[in-house]
Amino acid sequence: MARLWTCGFELQSAAALVEIQDSNGSPAISTSIHRPGGLASLRIAPTGPTQYVEMQLTSGTVMRTFHRFYLYITALPAADTNVYGIGQSGYFPAVVRLTTTGALQLRDNQALTNLGAPTAPLALGQWHRIELDYTDTAGTVTAGTSPFRGYLNGTLFADTLCSNINGFSRVRMGAIQAASGMDICIDDVAVNDDTGTAQNSLPGAGTVVHLHPAGTGDANGWTTAVGGTAGAASNWTRVAELPPDDATSYNQTAASGTTAADDFTLSSASAAGIGATDAIRLVAVGARVGSTATTAASIVTRIKGQSGGTVSESPSTSVAVNGWATNRATVPRLYQLTTYANPQNGTAWTRAALGTAQIGYRANVSQTTVRRVSALWALVEYARPETVVQLGAAHERAGGLRLVLPFGTGLRDDFADGTVDAARWPDSYGAVSESGGEAIVSSTTGYAGYASATAYRLADSGVFCRVTSAPAGTASEAWTQVLVTTANMGTDAVAEVDAVHGLLNLSARAGYYDPDRVSLPYDPEEHAWVRIRATGDTLLWETAPDGAVWTVQRSSPAPAWVLDGTPLQVQLTTHRDAGASGEARFAAFNIAPPHIVRPAATARTTDQALPVTAVARAVLGAAVEAEYGTAASWSRRATLGTAATTGAAQPVGHRRTAPLLAAPVAERAGELTARHRAAAAPAHEHDAALPVRAVRA
Repeated sequence: MARLWTCGFELQSAAALVEIQDSNGSPAISTSIHRPGGLASLRIAPTGPTQYVEMQLTSGTVMRTFHRFYLYITALPAADTNVYGIGQSGYFPAVVRLTTTGALQLRDNQALTNLGAPTAPLALGQWHRIELDYTDTAGTVTAGTSPFRGYLNGTLFADTLCSNINGFSRVRMGAIQAASGMDICIDDVAVNDDTGTAQNSLPGAGTVVHLHPAGTGDANGWTTAVGGTAGAASNWTRVAELPPDDATSYNQTAASGTTAADDFTLSSASAAGIGATDAIRLVAVGARVGSTATTAASIVTRIKGQSGGTVSESPSTSVAVNGWATNRATVPRLYQLTTYANPQNGTAWTRAALGTAQIGYRANVSQTTVRRVSALWALVEYARPETVVQLGAAHERAGGLRLVLPFGTGLRDDFADGTVDAARWPDSYGAVSESGGEAIVSSTTGYAGYASATAYRLADSGVFCRVTSAPAGTASEAWTQVLVTTANMGTDAVAEVDAVHGLLNLSARAGYYDPDRVSLPYDPEEHAWVRIRATGDTLLWETAPDGAVWTVQRSSPAPAWVLDGTPLQVQLTTHRDAGASGEARFAAFNIAPPHIVRPAATARTTDQALPVTAVARAVLGAAVEAEYGTAASWSRRATLGTAATTGAAQPVGHRRTAPLLAAPVAERAGELTARHRAAAAPAHEHDAALPVRAVRA
């Protein structure tokens, strides 16, 4: 079967029989803390008793299973607490324990012994990926018989033996013992077995989102409607709500025959955060189903890659419940249709294919019993691609061949052609456009942004642009960001304009949190341009009023993901939590403006640029600009002979009518110094930092 169960808590209900089988102790749903792309997570904050959810996956089978969940810690427990368990009804021997220090510990909860070494303490306020590999064995429950392994963010931390289950059937998560003080969130849960050709081992990184019906598809055959817009052509409006409203709005059929079906187009995959190059692991069709009695009543769920295309359908599924259930009438209530490829062509799903896909259901058995569907959705699990691009010789990484370009040489855009460049910004999402030399990103309660491929490095490189933030309006949260992110979303560097509080926030985050964040009063003129760059082992956040004269606003040690060449993505993004939509605008991405003529200034040396010495009355020729676009400055004026160009950058010495050698420019093209009463000609861009040549009389 491969993937047994997937849950991102996207139905936004912790009640029993909606997205999970059982609920104990009133766990909650958080819509403020969740992984990117999704809308919700499970929140566990017990005050003494247990508080957890539970899902039945089999009727009791000796098997090997692989588990994944993401954990976000707001507060640690007062005592070591089991947060995830593998077992059967009332018996969960294989557990993961969160300790009072924030470490994870595998534990045999039958033998009441810890297994293997714990992890280092986990950071609070960020997401951590936990994966488990447990092999059940048959026979009398005995300690030390079932292999049990734990992984943290893909790295093995414990390889041990645990008591067996003698028939795995369930998982339980939350505070699965009495606990207090703890406040955690759990998201994007997945359970695999070891069968099939896909998802038959550790699930790996993955983000879970739901796409909902958004329009009429190829079929509108269920003719009885309750709630929503009248008419079969509007059947999609009755099954698109979130959370499911059950009896308030649904579609129904009691007709005999096997042809009555509904098909619907889907909501935007890009708006759900799925990038154009993201790897889509699977697409499953979920349904909230029901009837008026327990008399035989069946349907199939279905999916196709395009209108009129090849249809993939689930096995016949009972909906014979006097009320409502998720996916099927009886346990285990798992997704009945999970696809790993587009049925149209047998290739992996893509964001583009989701844009033409349709999901639906069909009355597959000739019955006159009532069959109802109240909600329908496509669950999509996706991940950032592992195969991306290292400048120069390619090198091997765990995910395959990577070629990683510096931001400065690999990505620039003047936004001048009126079209979003899909080659530069392949993973853009939400409502984005460009006009008049600006990238325009809609600020709504959804998310939108220009997004590059995850194919660049920040080491000895950088990103900069002019930013016009979206206004706050009536929102309580409204921000505009220049974001440089790893594939592990939430691990990033960001320059953020907080329009509500009037702040410029500069952060290097892990799990969306930076305890050392720098916040400045935002000045839209002085901070019109923002830049994030790495030089050596230092990460810098800078601002400028004109894109030429930069001020360092924050300097900190560069994180490991900056220094080791980790492939990165840049996003120009905005969001608000309420109120009327607005716009954020970005201009001149990694393109410096023409240098502005200024009065002579006091000589100074910046970065590693060497001074131009004893040059009288010379005007600079065209400056060749480095990847950060640092403007060339002006020199003193003199009447000199024809300038010569040397092969290496040397200082200009005392000359009268002799040729002028090239002014030296450091690796990142800092400003020429020792200047008076002159102006620099416009700077030109170049992929690498070259010396400024030819100072002429």
